[in-house]
Amino acid sequence: MPPLAYDRFYRYAELTEWVHALAREHPQLVIVESIGKSHEGRDIWVLTVTRRETGPASDKPAFWVEGNVHATEVAASVACTYFLNHLVTRYGTDPEVTRALDTRAFYICPRVNPDGPEWALSDKPK
Repeated sequence: MPPLAYDRFYRYAELTEWVHALAREHPQLVIVESIGKSHEGRDIWVLTVTRRETGPASDKPAFWVEGNVHATEVAASVACTYFLNHLVTRYGTDPEVTRALDTRAFYICPRVNPDGPEWALSDKPK
């Protein structure tokens, strides 16, 4: 999985690569899927994080987290990636994280509005 630095903001392609790598590296905990397309045709990614061996996500109490609803709220998407990384890297070593993923489902959408940050982070913001 490519490391994620928390001292900069990520464009759509890098964020997409990272969420898919996270799911590939932690298949027992993470599923990534698109819940639709943005106005400009970008997928809106949601990651379901839970230990599937303890039951399907749909049978567990759930917690929804979303970031980057508005174009320039890119810090919220970074917070979502930090939270995702925290959950998957501490599973099995942190008793609270392990218990949470064994008994709960987390639905995390790091970027609800994938078009806005592309404009805000471009060399010439629109």
